[in-house]
Amino acid sequence: MADKKVTQLTALTAPANTDLLLIVDDPTGTPVSKKIELGDLFGESSQTVFSSIDITANTSSASGTTKIGGNTVIVTAPSGSTFTAGVVINEDGTASNTRIESDTQTNMFFVDALNSRIGLKTNAPTVTFDVNDSKIRIRGISAVATSNAAAEGWNTGEIGWDSNYIYVAVGSTGANSILRATLTGF
Repeated sequence: MADKKVTQLTALTAPANTDLLLIVDDPTGTPVSKKIELGDLFGESSQTVFSSIDITANTSSASGTTKIGGNTVIVTAPSGSTFTAGVVINEDGTASNTRIESDTQTNMFFVDALNSRIGLKTNAPTVTFDVNDSKIRIRGISAVATSNAAAEGWNTGEIGWDSNYIYVAVGSTGANSILRATLTGF
């Protein structure tokens, strides 16, 4: 095959894990041209690595299922990342925890996959939803006219408030009622 410029080569739109890439080893020292299989580069040996991928000006798009393999995958985006569709984390349902950091909290949002618990500001939630802070906030005000949970559209365990009361729906299905506690100053 005659030498061609890269821009003259035919585009590959559906790479497979056995496709080869050219690697220049030690480009600033003694450069040596080597090859690597796409599957070895991305840690996938038995599946197609990409069904289709296009990288243009720091934008990536893919169709089909895109897999990136490896023990740890790090995506660095200096100005953030945007997903325009849903994101599924831990699709296989393994005991693999998920953690989101904030500027000052290592465990701002923590999913304990083994115990099916979520922690805010804790990596050791002890109940289904565990908030490690001195307060929580429910922004909306509840407009409750009766103690009949069904008529109010409330389910057992729901909590609400207004300027006079804190409300809690209690009871079993069909017999739910809303109880309230009066708010008083101190």
